[in-house]
Amino acid sequence: MNDVITLPIGYILTVIGGLATIIATLAGIIYSALNSRLAAQDLRLGAQDKVIDTQSTIIEKLQEDVARMAKGCGQESCHWKLR
Repeated sequence: MNDVITLPIGYILTVIGGLATIIATLAGIIYSALNSRLAAQDLRLGAQDKVIDTQSTIIEKLQEDVARMAKGCGQESCHWKLR
């Protein structure tokens, strides 16, 4: 009942080194992800997010399509003209 378990110092150092490696790897992944996101936003130049710019272009084209379709096809019984 009074048995003592001894662990060699090499095992303890290996476990600590392994945990430190895992933490450093995760920190590197998080840093690179955040850095790439900041680069996409380009905050240093005060420019808008590239994703938002792309979305605004798509929205403008959709608005043009809606305006064009709202005029109808020119016939009196046009489905889009009656809406």
